[in-house]
Amino acid sequence: MILPILRRLRRRFLDMPRGFGHPVPAAAFDEEYRSGHWQLLDSPDEETRYATLASLVRAQHPRPRLLDAGCGSGRLAIRFKPGELAAYLGVDLSAEAIRIARDSVPPDAVLQQVDLETWTPTDRYEVIVMNEVIGYFHDPARTLRRLAPALAPGGVFVVSLYRWGNAPAIWRRLGDSFATGQAVTITNAGGDKVWDIRILLPVTARPAPSP
Repeated sequence: MILPILRRLRRRFLDMPRGFGHPVPAAAFDEEYRSGHWQLLDSPDEETRYATLASLVRAQHPRPRLLDAGCGSGRLAIRFKPGELAAYLGVDLSAEAIRIARDSVPPDAVLQQVDLETWTPTDRYEVIVMNEVIGYFHDPARTLRRLAPALAPGGVFVVSLYRWGNAPAIWRRLGDSFATGQAVTITNAGGDKVWDIRILLPVTARPAPSP
C-alpha cells in the first residue's frame, strides 16, 4: 500500500514538474483498442487535428519518408493519397492497434509493433510524427534525442501533445535539445485550446532568425 502511494507522490511532485511522462503498459492499450475506447478519435475535433498533422507533414517535404511513431490504428496513414509518401512505417506499442491498422492503411504501408523507448530505427526519415505519444514516455526528451539520428538531413519531428497537466514542462524539457520551427494550436468546437503541434528540429539544425 505504501509503495503505490510513494510512486504517485514521486510522479506528482518530482517527475511531472521535470517534464517526465506517464508510461502505460502495452496490455492496457491492447484492452482499450479491443473495447473500442479509441473510437473517440473519430470526433470532428480529432479530424481537424489529424488534417493539420497531415498538412504539416506535406509542408516539410514534397514526398517524405514518414515514420509514424505511435501510429495507433492508422488514422494518419489513411490521410495520404497514393504516391504522396516515399515510404510509410507505422509503429506502436500496442499489438492490437497494429492489428486494427492493417485493415485500413494503404497496402504499401509497413506496420510494426515496437516499444519506442527501446527500439532503434534502421532507416532514415524526412519526417517523424509523434502523435499524442510522448506523454507516455518515461523521459520524452531523452527518447526524442535517441530517435533523432533516424532523421534524414533536414528532417524534423512533428509532435502533437494534448494540453494536459504537465505538458508545459514536457515542452520546456524538449526545448533544451530541439528548436521549434513552427507551432500550431488546435481548438475544439467550443473554442478551447486543446492541442499543441510543433515542428521540432535538433539544436544543430536551428532555423535562422527572422530578418
